[in-house]
Amino acid sequence: MSPMPARSSTGLWIVVGVLLVLAAVPPLLVSTYAKPTPSLGGFPFFFWYQFALVIFAAICTSIAYFAAKEAYRRDRMARAAQRKEGVR
Repeated sequence: MSPMPARSSTGLWIVVGVLLVLAAVPPLLVSTYAKPTPSLGGFPFFFWYQFALVIFAAICTSIAYFAAKEAYRRDRMARAAQRKEGVR
């Protein structure tokens, strides 16, 4: 029996985790945005910062989704190759 090959998708799963943390942590840091200044277009900092966070989180989550989809595909291919070789 040959040893189990290294998972080639581990790096992608790490990227997924980092992207999701990047999307989730900024709204939890209230002290960074709980202030009225500077204002942009008459809106206090809080409002436009929150709007920017929504866009940023959507981008991070979208990239994480596609990376997870690829990592899952690689994992399935690796399991199929192992089964084909007779290694479980």
